[in-house]
Amino acid sequence: MTFNRWRQQLRLLHALQLLASGEKVTVAALDSGYHSASAFIATFRKQLGATPARYLRTPSINTSPRPLAS
Repeated sequence: MTFNRWRQQLRLLHALQLLASGEKVTVAALDSGYHSASAFIATFRKQLGATPARYLRTPSINTSPRPLAS
Protein backbone atom coordinates (compact mmCIF):
# COMPACT_ATOMS: atom_id res chain seq x y z
CA MET A 1 0.00 0.00 0.00
CA THR A 2 1.34 3.41 -0.90
CA PHE A 3 1.71 6.15 1.67
CA ASN A 4 -0.98 8.26 -0.04
CA ARG A 5 -3.43 5.34 0.00
CA TRP A 6 -2.67 4.64 3.66
CA ARG A 7 -3.16 8.31 4.54
CA GLN A 8 -6.48 8.44 2.68
CA GLN A 9 -7.76 5.40 4.58
CA LEU A 10 -6.64 6.87 7.88
CA ARG A 11 -8.42 10.14 7.12
CA LEU A 12 -11.62 8.29 6.20
CA LEU A 13 -11.45 6.21 9.36
CA HIS A 14 -11.04 9.35 11.45
CA ALA A 15 -13.99 10.96 9.66
CA LEU A 16 -16.13 7.86 10.23
CA GLN A 17 -15.41 8.03 13.93
CA LEU A 18 -16.44 11.68 14.01
CA LEU A 19 -19.61 11.03 12.02
CA ALA A 20 -20.55 8.09 14.21
CA SER A 21 -20.22 10.30 17.27
CA GLY A 22 -22.68 12.78 15.77
CA GLU A 23 -20.45 15.39 14.12
CA LYS A 24 -21.69 17.11 10.99
CA VAL A 25 -20.18 16.14 7.64
CA THR A 26 -18.45 19.50 7.18
CA VAL A 27 -16.79 19.30 10.59
CA ALA A 28 -15.69 15.70 9.99
CA ALA A 29 -14.35 16.58 6.55
CA LEU A 30 -12.33 19.59 7.67
CA ASP A 31 -11.08 17.92 10.84
CA SER A 32 -9.92 14.95 8.75
CA GLY A 33 -7.85 17.15 6.49
CA TYR A 34 -10.08 17.59 3.45
CA HIS A 35 -10.22 21.03 1.86
CA SER A 36 -14.00 20.93 1.50
CA ALA A 37 -17.01 18.85 2.38
CA SER A 38 -17.60 18.10 -1.30
CA ALA A 39 -14.07 16.69 -1.74
CA PHE A 40 -14.62 14.53 1.32
CA ILE A 41 -18.04 13.32 0.13
CA ALA A 42 -16.64 12.42 -3.31
CA THR A 43 -13.82 10.39 -1.76
CA PHE A 44 -16.15 8.80 0.78
CA ARG A 45 -18.59 7.74 -1.95
CA LYS A 46 -15.79 6.38 -4.13
CA GLN A 47 -14.29 4.33 -1.30
CA LEU A 48 -17.39 3.22 0.61
CA GLY A 49 -20.07 3.21 -2.07
CA ALA A 50 -22.43 5.72 -0.46
CA THR A 51 -22.51 9.29 0.76
CA PRO A 52 -21.75 9.76 4.46
CA ALA A 53 -25.40 10.42 5.32
CA ARG A 54 -26.63 7.36 3.46
CA TYR A 55 -23.84 5.20 4.85
CA LEU A 56 -24.74 6.11 8.42
CA ARG A 57 -28.50 5.78 8.09
CA THR A 58 -28.61 2.51 6.11
CA PRO A 59 -28.30 -0.42 8.52
CA SER A 60 -27.42 -2.93 5.79
CA ILE A 61 -24.43 -0.85 4.76
CA ASN A 62 -22.82 -0.20 8.13
CA THR A 63 -23.67 -3.32 10.15
CA SER A 64 -21.25 -5.67 8.44
CA PRO A 65 -17.60 -4.66 8.53
CA ARG A 66 -15.98 -4.41 5.16
CA PRO A 67 -12.63 -3.10 4.03
CA LEU A 68 -12.24 0.19 2.24
CA ALA A 69 -12.18 -0.22 -1.53
CA SER A 70 -8.75 -0.59 -3.05
